[in-house]
Amino acid sequence: MKTISAIIEKHLEVYATIPVLPPSSNKHKSKQLARMKKLLLLLSLFAILSCSKDTPIGLWDDNIKLSQKEVEFDAKGNTIVITTEGAWWWIDALKLNGSYINIDDMDTAADNFVIEESEFKIERKNATEIHISMSENLSDNERVLIIGLEAGDYFDGIRVTQSAH
Repeated sequence: MKTISAIIEKHLEVYATIPVLPPSSNKHKSKQLARMKKLLLLLSLFAILSCSKDTPIGLWDDNIKLSQKEVEFDAKGNTIVITTEGAWWWIDALKLNGSYINIDDMDTAADNFVIEESEFKIERKNATEIHISMSENLSDNERVLIIGLEAGDYFDGIRVTQSAH
């Protein structure tokens, strides 16, 4: 199968062999116009085809591979261990009940760290385990903890929902 650039090159070679008529000729002007239209059409086609790809630039495949993305706890204190197949990831965002928790001063790409608040504890004990603990929910509202993960240009997350008391 010929590539678009090979087709364009062939057409340019053909156009180069067409004799040029004196500029005063109407026939010459119409041939030049037709040639320019064809060339413009070919260049437009080439531009459209060269820009379309199956995978857009910047979209990565899942390189974290979480064992679980949704967790539901009852109101009692609970703990879960979620594993990953990938080891090169970090926490890029953390939200509890819609409010962001500042983790800017933490190195969440390290193989071990702890993020602890009164309502939850997130611990990375090694490169492929996330331990998530929720304290007992004594309120009348459910708790929703969202842990945003990133690995290069791939983004994923874990949503932990804890029932109300």
